Amino acid sequence: MSSYQENKRGVFALTFACALVTINDTIAKSTALIYPPSEVLFIRGVVSTTCIAIVLICAHRLSWIFNAIKPIVILRATLDAAANTAFILALTHMRLADLVAINLVSPLLVTMLSAFFFREPIGWRRWMAILVGLTGMLFIAKPGANAFDVWAFAALAAATASSLRDITNRRIETQTPTLAISFVSMIAATLSGPILAFATSEEWNLIAPKYLGFIGIAALVLSVSTPFAVSAFRNVDISIVAPFRYTLLIWGALAGYLVFNEVPDRWSLFGFLLIVGSGIYTLHRERVRHREVSAKAAIH
Repeated sequence: MSSYQENKRGVFALTFACALVTINDTIAKSTALIYPPSEVLFIRGVVSTTCIAIVLICAHRLSWIFNAIKPIVILRATLDAAANTAFILALTHMRLADLVAINLVSPLLVTMLSAFFFREPIGWRRWMAILVGLTGMLFIAKPGANAFDVWAFAALAAATASSLRDITNRRIETQTPTLAISFVSMIAATLSGPILAFATSEEWNLIAPKYLGFIGIAALVLSVSTPFAVSAFRNVDISIVAPFRYTLLIWGALAGYLVFNEVPDRWSLFGFLLIVGSGIYTLHRERVRHREVSAKAAIH
């Protein structure tokens, strides 16, 4: 079990990364509504990769990259690229608030997969909390409505890839620098653009300077958020840190309202409450378990 300070660091890193990710998603949606999503992915990836490379060069740490080229790091990068690709495809066809909410099934999947891969104990109370959170997602997605179509399944695919990516973080050696992991992930994200263009037969266009600037800003934000997102799940108890991804609901709702004039209906708001409630309760149960384990360790 990780220390309180490590878990605290992970919570801060994830919360900050979620705020930055929302800024990136908002810019990406605005741009991808006009230009091919694959082109936006590629240009954003090139700028983000360049930013991280400059930092590594200035810090004289290029050797980190070669040390980070390992199967588990490449797997993590591939899952990250898959999550980003599925997400941006859904982003261009769904309301931001709906997409963020559906994508928030990821922390629930992380908790369940942690029990499977790492045998982290999950009692019936937390399983009930997970069920409540999934129910909240259904209230937002509204099965049978226009919001729950093939693009909603793309959002679920993004959530699944994200949860597997976060689980993979646990398998990466602690000696592997976070910035190097982020660089490899950015390379994979950049390559996903041309691959998506080939798969969907998208034709790239000359992007106006204004939108190139937007993509550049998104890339800079992504360059900062990626190391924080990687760091958030390293050397921590995943079941403690993962629920804080629910802060995306707050950022997503604000961005959807302020930028796209999206107003959630009452059923979506009810779903938000269920998801947040399940996340808070899951965190509470983890704290209870932490105290119980610490007490037993003190006795022995």
